[in-house]
Amino acid sequence: MSKYSRRDFSKLIVLGGIGYTIWSCADDKKQQKGEIPKEDTTPKMPELLPENIKIFEKADAEYQELAIRFNKRIQQAPTFIAQCFNTKGVVAAMQFAIFKELKVVVKSGGHSFEGFSSTNDGLVIDVSSMKNIQWNDDHSITVGTGCILKELYDELLPKQRILPSGSCATVGIGGLTLGGGYGFFSRKYGLTCDSLEEITLVDGNGNVHVETGKSAILKACKGGGNGNFGVITKMRFRTYQAPTYFQAFRCKSYKLDTVRAKKLLKSWFELVGTLPKSSFSAFVLNGKTLTILITNYDNRGEAAVLKVYNALKKISNKGTIGSKRALPKALKTFYGVQHPLYFKNACAGLYKDFSEIDGCIDDVISKVISTRGLIYQVNTVGGNVASESLEKRSVFPHRSLPFWSELQSYWEKPTQEARLLTAFQEIQQRFYDHGIRKHYRNYPDINFKDWETGYYGKYLPELQKMKKQLDPDNRIQHPQSISL
Repeated sequence: MSKYSRRDFSKLIVLGGIGYTIWSCADDKKQQKGEIPKEDTTPKMPELLPENIKIFEKADAEYQELAIRFNKRIQQAPTFIAQCFNTKGVVAAMQFAIFKELKVVVKSGGHSFEGFSSTNDGLVIDVSSMKNIQWNDDHSITVGTGCILKELYDELLPKQRILPSGSCATVGIGGLTLGGGYGFFSRKYGLTCDSLEEITLVDGNGNVHVETGKSAILKACKGGGNGNFGVITKMRFRTYQAPTYFQAFRCKSYKLDTVRAKKLLKSWFELVGTLPKSSFSAFVLNGKTLTILITNYDNRGEAAVLKVYNALKKISNKGTIGSKRALPKALKTFYGVQHPLYFKNACAGLYKDFSEIDGCIDDVISKVISTRGLIYQVNTVGGNVASESLEKRSVFPHRSLPFWSELQSYWEKPTQEARLLTAFQEIQQRFYDHGIRKHYRNYPDINFKDWETGYYGKYLPELQKMKKQLDPDNRIQHPQSISL
């Protein structure tokens, strides 16, 4: 055996190497006696190499920067933050959590509406530094899960390629995809997760899985992977030819009362069902002001889009048709706020049609109109999102529902929060009492009573089985992670 200095010996203890040295000698003696050596199951401190991982505590300056989240309403203080730079770093972070007996949450973009990418104890595995982008021969793209959308678009669009995803610039591709992911191009190309072809995943025991094809693990990560049973480090996506232009149509209505706002909403539901798959529309009621957005990127659908736009313009106060702009420039107008702010957003239900909310929408509209800072938005999804073949390769349960809604509230000062949250929760209760229980996992709310079935529907048992397989000790958990 080599001779170690006191300092070298101390290093070996810290890095777990002493475990190997002692047990290998002991095993040799037992083997000489013909005895079967016992496996050492004691967790070992992993080797924390700086090129793979850095771990920070609260006193560290880097910790303070990494602890910042997009939602200023929720700022938490985990015991440790592991900044990971590659898959080996994530493995080391998971081993560190096992050694320290810590629960784990995962952070990529840090946009979780309810702060599920952080915690007030335990370990945050932060993959936001993992931004590598690699092009493959078949026009697919392999990305680190720390990439945010504007970085991804900066790489895709100059090469005339797109990925059906969102429009908020600073959202992480990891969290977006694992919960489904949708945006302007989803009605034609499906959800973001439908373009996911391969993943590299580190499970709750620190084991690495590379999954592709008909893998059950890959399927479970298409709509059910948000902080539930593993940490994704790489994703390979199929990409598509980008359109040559992007055009926006807007109709505005002002000083609305409940009766008129409801009529506009009902008309919108009826009209947008005829839009082509190259088109997207949103109904955005902000106080007493309504904005209806319609987008399109294919000349073949232009006549149908104009028909819907003209019908909505007739019942609105104002209508404008934007020019046909180059896609990179057009998308930047929808990037949104790119710095932390105070807000409370949540899904307000997924609907088949207007009839599902007809009995409660008066109360909802009335509360939004009377509460400054509240926004009620409904988006068109549908199209190829409803594809049966895509559903068979995913666990996203709500594809047949073409209208997805969101309740939003924003404020500038903490003193404004209580008033808005009271109104927000009153609307949520009204929807719940009316039977609106299906929700989009990427728009979570801590107060949803039936959140597991609301998010995952018929796929919940399949995801619980996957949880037992990949994270049997429930190491990876947040307030709404799938339970064992």
